[in-house]
Amino acid sequence: MAGKTRNCVVCGRELPKDVRAGAEYCSAKCKQKAYRSRKAKGEPVKPKPKAKPSPAIDRREFERMMDEPMEDALRHTRDVLRKALDDPDTRASDLPALSRQYLAVCRELEAQSGAGSLFDDDTMEMNTNAGTSIV
Repeated sequence: MAGKTRNCVVCGRELPKDVRAGAEYCSAKCKQKAYRSRKAKGEPVKPKPKAKPSPAIDRREFERMMDEPMEDALRHTRDVLRKALDDPDTRASDLPALSRQYLAVCRELEAQSGAGSLFDDDTMEMNTNAGTSIV
């Protein structure tokens, strides 16, 4: 059974196939037109979704974190960042910064544990000479 096609609530055109679930408009132009129409009629304007507040920690948790070894704190931070990256409610605009923090914590954790780096730039180089082989 084919999926039901959805139409723009402003102009009636069919929404693109790759549009996110819950989308109502086919373009930014139609979205702006709907906003102006609601504003002119005095209807309430839909508020932007607020960012999720970062989890607060109490004094006891903070002190426990300060008493633990750095490696444990890094592992905890890595796990919290991984959970945020995997959370479908995390805003797409937050993902680049979270990814950078996650990678930085992983690098620091590797340095603390003395393991070889998974992120060595030397290992990431590509051989541009297609005719050579590794001996």
